[in-house]
Parts: sequence; structure tokens; C-alpha cells
Amino acid sequence: MKKLTIGFAIVAIAMALTLGPATNNAFAADEIKWGVLIDLSGPTSDWGKNQVKGQLDAMRWLNERGGINGKKLKLIVIDDGYKVPRGVAGYNRLVDSEKVLGLYVQSTGTTMTLIKKIVADGVATIAASFTSKFQNPKKTPFSFFVSPSYGTMGRVALKWIKDNWKDKSRNPKICYLYPDNKYGRDILNVCKDYAKKIGIDVGPDQVINWPTKDATVQLTNMKRYDPDFAYITSTAMNGAVILKNAKALGVRTKFISNIRNFEETLITLSGGAAEGTYGVHPIAPYGAPVPGMKKVVESHDKWHPGEKGTNVYVEGWVNILAVSEALKTADKAGDLTPSGIRNAFEKFKGFDTGGLAPALTFTSTDHRASMAAKIYEIKGGKMVDVSGGWVELPRDMEYFGK
Repeated sequence: MKKLTIGFAIVAIAMALTLGPATNNAFAADEIKWGVLIDLSGPTSDWGKNQVKGQLDAMRWLNERGGINGKKLKLIVIDDGYKVPRGVAGYNRLVDSEKVLGLYVQSTGTTMTLIKKIVADGVATIAASFTSKFQNPKKTPFSFFVSPSYGTMGRVALKWIKDNWKDKSRNPKICYLYPDNKYGRDILNVCKDYAKKIGIDVGPDQVINWPTKDATVQLTNMKRYDPDFAYITSTAMNGAVILKNAKALGVRTKFISNIRNFEETLITLSGGAAEGTYGVHPIAPYGAPVPGMKKVVESHDKWHPGEKGTNVYVEGWVNILAVSEALKTADKAGDLTPSGIRNAFEKFKGFDTGGLAPALTFTSTDHRASMAAKIYEIKGGKMVDVSGGWVELPRDMEYFGK
């Protein structure tokens, strides 16, 4: 019952923010439905709750300023608990019953399971799963996401390691730590191949499944290889356990967290163990001095006083800012359909998020939004850019769609 309560509460909030005190058919004709399929009660719910909060606040901010060319944006949120069967059922409800124009899908497993159906249904989707398998429009014409892929960010981290490696007597060494699921395994082939090409040695993988209660055995095994770096693919509430265990074991390895692990919640949950660790991320930390952050912080302070903002919340804003731009373009073209939304996204050329994320570009042949991210270090409990700006890879085709 607790899971249902959380899910329905979020749906109720979404409807209240969009519909107001009363509805009628005329008003309903002037609203645009967008689905959100997300984990609010499962192993990634810490992340999901901050993400959906950012999306709902961005929706509210947008609607207070005219919405989509005068039409209200209505988010319909469904909690899938990060379970594929619930995700598939939620997708069917959103598409078949709610008749959404498009939707946001969090789970990699759910998105991969639905990949053929999404193409067959012709539904525009924004994915939280940043797998490169959704970047080739020949295979997934309706799939987009507002970030470099997981694999691209993994390669950005490797490039940064190699570019800053000082010991010329040997190659730097790295190990990969991840849960044994589609999300966890996504980057392995691409990143290991790229590491070999640029001269980084890769040690034994360490599988650390969710929920992570203790990673001592895996970290002890990793310690035998003694890597210089370890790349964590996880989420903050699971990754925090890894970092606390590593600190207790006295592991000298420097940890680099992926985008889903490296967020402000990690600092708190790790009890200080995240200090000195790194993360690769394209989204600005909450409160960063970039032009687009002002409305984000003002909205968060106004609607969630006393609560802590995170870069996951910021990412929620970026998702809705991108969706709203595509919806406005499609609406102006008189083609507010999934195909029209796809065409609108494919007109993005350096779409400016005000520094909340890299400039976004999509084309009809390439759905890679960006090839750039930054490397941050946690210093004094804050995320500090140590890469000196964007680390960007060429938009070549070697790893395209892989």
C-alpha cells in the first residue's frame, strides 16, 4: 500500500498543478499530456523522487508563464518501482488510456524491453537511460535524451584520466563496479575498448548488486589488483555503501562515479566518505553560477523551503525545458503529434539551457544530444569542477549506437 500511496500522491500533485480547481472539456482541449514513468518506491527511488520533483516544478513554472503557446502542460506520473513488468504496464496505460503525446522513461530495463513497441507505436520518448543504443534514429526514431550517453561519459572519464596521468613508466589502471543489470553493464564493451586504445589497463570487474548492503568482499577483491581508479555505476544510496566500505578498508584507489551515482545526496549518505572522490556529469550542480540556475533555485526555495536541491532536480528541469521547446515548435508548425515532436527535436542546433547542461543538438541522422561532460571532485562537501570546463569527445561514428 505504501508504494501505491507514493505513486498516487505524485499523480495528484501533477494534476493539481496543471488542472487547477476545476476542469471542463474546453480546458482539457487546451492541455498537452506528457507521461512520466519513474521509480518512486524501488531501489532507485531516492533518485526518482528528486527527478520528478524537478520535472513537476519546471512544468509549474512553465504553465505560470503561458505553457506551450497558451496550452497547459500536464505531467501524468506513474511509479514503476524500477520493475520491468510494472514499467510495461505503466507505459501501456500512458499510451493507450491516457493518450499522452510522449513520455519520459527512467528504467533502462523497461526502455530496452519496450524498444520495439515504442518504434511500432511511434511514441516520442525522453529517456533517463542514457544508453547509446537509443542514439541511432534508423533503429529508434522516436527516442531522445538530454545528455551524452553513459558510454560517452565513461569515455570522457577515461580521456580525463589519460590526459592527466603523470607517471610515464606505466599505464593507469581502472576497474569497473556495477550492478548486474542492463544499466550496470551498458558501458562495459565500449569503455574497455576505448581504454585499450588510449593506453589504460582494465582490471577485474566487481559486481555489486542492489540493494547494496555491503561491498567489502568486492572491494577486497579489487584491492588485490590495486587500480588507480575505479568507476562506479550505481545510484547514490547504493554507491554510498561502496564508498563507506572503501574508506573503512583503507582503499587507496580514486573512485569516479557515473551520473546516476554522483549527485549531492551521495555526499550526505556517505557520511563524508565521498570526500575526495570524482564524478563525471553533464548537469550543473544545484546552485551553480550559470544563467539558467536562477529560476531553478528560486522555484525550489519557493515551493520546497528547507529542502536540499540536487543536480538530479536540475536534470528534471532540463528534461522539461527540452520537451517544452520541442512541443512549442511542433505546435507552431501545426503538427502536435509524436512525429511532429520528433521533427521538432531534430531541429535542435545548440539548444541553450542556460548552462544547466551542454548545448543540445539533434539531427535526423544522429540523436546524440551532446558529447561533453565535466569532471567534478567533492571538496569540502561540495562538487568542484576540476576539469576546467567541458571535456568533449569528437562526434565520430566509431561507437555510435553501441
